Amino acid sequence: MSSRGVNFEECPSLVSHGSARASPPIDSTDIEQPIELEAKGTRHSQYYFKDGNVVLLIEEVLYNVHRYFFERDSAYFRPILASVQGADERSPIVLPDVSCSDFDEFLAILYPTDFRRPTEKTTAQWTSILHLAAKWGFESIQLLAIDKLTATAIPVDKIVLGRRYGISDWLPGAYEAVCTRADPLTVEEGMKLGVEDIIKISAARQAYGYAKARYEIKHLSQDLGDIFKLEMPFEKLSVGSTDTEENAIKILEDQVVTVQAEFAAFPTPTQTHCRAYAGYPPSVNCISNGHQSYNICAGCQAPKVLESDERRLKREDKEDKERRLNDLREKHDVKQRDLAEKQERMSLFR
Repeated sequence: MSSRGVNFEECPSLVSHGSARASPPIDSTDIEQPIELEAKGTRHSQYYFKDGNVVLLIEEVLYNVHRYFFERDSAYFRPILASVQGADERSPIVLPDVSCSDFDEFLAILYPTDFRRPTEKTTAQWTSILHLAAKWGFESIQLLAIDKLTATAIPVDKIVLGRRYGISDWLPGAYEAVCTRADPLTVEEGMKLGVEDIIKISAARQAYGYAKARYEIKHLSQDLGDIFKLEMPFEKLSVGSTDTEENAIKILEDQVVTVQAEFAAFPTPTQTHCRAYAGYPPSVNCISNGHQSYNICAGCQAPKVLESDERRLKREDKEDKERRLNDLREKHDVKQRDLAEKQERMSLFR
């Protein structure tokens, strides 16, 4: 059992994987003519219509659609369908280089299910539709996809798609937006654009003063290893260090709680009472009441706290551990803030 097929490229990704520049505009004449392929597959759950009259095979999935749309709107399919009469499951038209996901997006335009919001799609979905419409010569669908992408696509994607599909109106504004924005190109954007555009955009940003420093130069030497992958990523290094610090803080917190409880168990020392105010608390004396002090007030002027050596040692131990805990917490907080700031800087290089 044989079947006729249409051979063409699958929808290209926006990522160029290191090419010098985004792909040149697609020429529909580059698509190969039908080929003979062995066909087998299962019916698509949505796009195998009972009254369909042309069967297509994509990734072992059968579509039974209406040839009317393809004959009416596609300059590419029109002659193919004219030579393939009565195509059915035994001899479908095989599309070997098309994905089901891309074709489903394309058919969703031909067969909308929600007429109130028929074209709410993402940039990736409209890119798939644009690719197939350009390949097959569906001019009206191609213009629809261009209109939608004009409103939603980011400048970098407009540069890539504009060059690939010959949409020259997009290019000046998209290049200007990328060259004049505050943030530099990300690695993902660079992969989409290719080497030539990266170099020219960087040069334009330098020449026209838009490559302004966002962070202090002192951070550069600290970040070079992560930017250019010269060492283990800082996220992995910081995990062990952070865990160690947090464990140390937890241990010291437990020690502080223990020593505070031990210190609280000691009796509170008493202060020397003022002789003139013997019936009052130790804090009440002649001076606190605005009276002139006398020789007998020497004890009031310099109140003596009767503290045992054991209590003093425990108090000093408590104060030392509390101070160390506060220092450790402060250093940990500073390190966490530095880590968050570095993560923000490194996000520009991903």
